[in-house]
Amino acid sequence: MYDLVSDVFDNYKTLIIFLHILSASLLIGTMFMLIFIIRPIAKKVKDVEIKCGNCLKILRRFNIFLVPTMLIIFSASFFMNIGMGFEYGDPTAFIMIHIKEAIWLFLAFNFLYMYKKYLNATKAYKEKDFLITQENIILITKYLLPLNLVVALMAVYFGIAIKGI
Repeated sequence: MYDLVSDVFDNYKTLIIFLHILSASLLIGTMFMLIFIIRPIAKKVKDVEIKCGNCLKILRRFNIFLVPTMLIIFSASFFMNIGMGFEYGDPTAFIMIHIKEAIWLFLAFNFLYMYKKYLNATKAYKEKDFLITQENIILITKYLLPLNLVVALMAVYFGIAIKGI
């Protein structure tokens, strides 16, 4: 298995690294856009039902976008970790790889929690309970999404530092 992954990485190194960087950039850019562009505009909508409905539509699309993006990031990371031989190289780089993996694992669990809150908001919206809907949307957009943005930027920093070692 190790040899197969290493061979695949050797043959498609540029493509794998490109997909990894592209996916991470798109994910961070999307979170940035949701926080700093869409959220302020959504706050200006006065009708609660329309505001909640639009926010849920945006979050639904974000969740659909998120799944393949995270799968590409994790898959590319797997190939890069084995293909670049970090396990047998510099011990500092190996530790930083594990820190970066832990960061992305945290992001994945936080995204799963966000999805759970999205489902709660959708259920409350269908029941016309706009207070619960708004509470879940606020938790996602005001706290969880910015936390993921900061943590993802930390992962990018570690990725740059690893290549610099």
